[in-house]
Amino acid sequence: MGSLGEPNPSIPVDYVKKLNLPYSYSITALREEDMIRQFAVLVEEFEEKGNFVLDVDIHTYREMVSNDGPLMLDKEHGHSHYLMMDGTMYPIFKTQQTAPATMCYTIRDSSGKQHITQNMFYFFHRLMKRIAIGQVEYLSKFCDSLILCQDDPSLGHVFEMINQGLVPGLTLKEIINKTDSVYPKSVIPAFHYCDDWRILNFDGWYPLWESKPKLAHIDLVRYPPEVKQEQAKKMNEFMKHGGGLALGALPNVDNSYSKSILETLSINLKQSFRLLKESGVDLDLVERNTMVSTQCGLSGASPELSRKIHEESSKFQEIFLQTLESSR
Repeated sequence: MGSLGEPNPSIPVDYVKKLNLPYSYSITALREEDMIRQFAVLVEEFEEKGNFVLDVDIHTYREMVSNDGPLMLDKEHGHSHYLMMDGTMYPIFKTQQTAPATMCYTIRDSSGKQHITQNMFYFFHRLMKRIAIGQVEYLSKFCDSLILCQDDPSLGHVFEMINQGLVPGLTLKEIINKTDSVYPKSVIPAFHYCDDWRILNFDGWYPLWESKPKLAHIDLVRYPPEVKQEQAKKMNEFMKHGGGLALGALPNVDNSYSKSILETLSINLKQSFRLLKESGVDLDLVERNTMVSTQCGLSGASPELSRKIHEESSKFQEIFLQTLESSR
């Protein structure tokens, strides 16, 4: 979870605080908290009133890539970072930011051209690295451990452009390595790819499973975990080396619920465990290295559904363990 469909950023504070894993949330009804705009605005030349328009001159470029100083969202673009930090101390807390590849893909210059070049990827890599440092410096004052998740919905599109030879000088592995280097050493790294994670495969290389071990959030509602034996082996190795799974087993829109939240979770987990087992994924590793989540953020859910999912989340672990045991 990260985005919420609430109308007011103050409302979720009470119910998000009660979670075992509280998090910074974005209110997507607020234009300023769009997942691109809220970070891009930290570049002085970003045209906030337009549709993700940024023209970068040599001075701005040089300042960004040569400066290691932290950058941090202001309250207008990240309300929850300030509303949640009201003197409360958290044993563990999750925050998120957009990954460099998605920033490149989404933002354009004033002529309409995408910023998908080797130089501009490096520019956005530096921007997001400095924002990660800023988040850690700020949030560490209020929590003992911090999970930092990078959201990268456009990664597949960027990879496709590279494979078509449209981005000279930039390689797939360089994108993954640079994205991994955004994480400060002190955080628990997490990564969310909301597209079809099962086909994120390039000549036998699986970026989700063969990069820095992290908590990988995958959508099981749209993309049930039916994978080939080769990928199952990579997933097992990923978990053995310290990687974890956040199983997006709950729908994030109201009309996907014909049964209760807990019944829906149980049904979806049962199907997912069956497919994982049939594919060759080790369920003992899944038990040890997994948490449960919604398939993506809750920006498309009603406030009522968002609140109910948060209320019921204290029962998710019990449902997970019961369903897993019956699936062995």
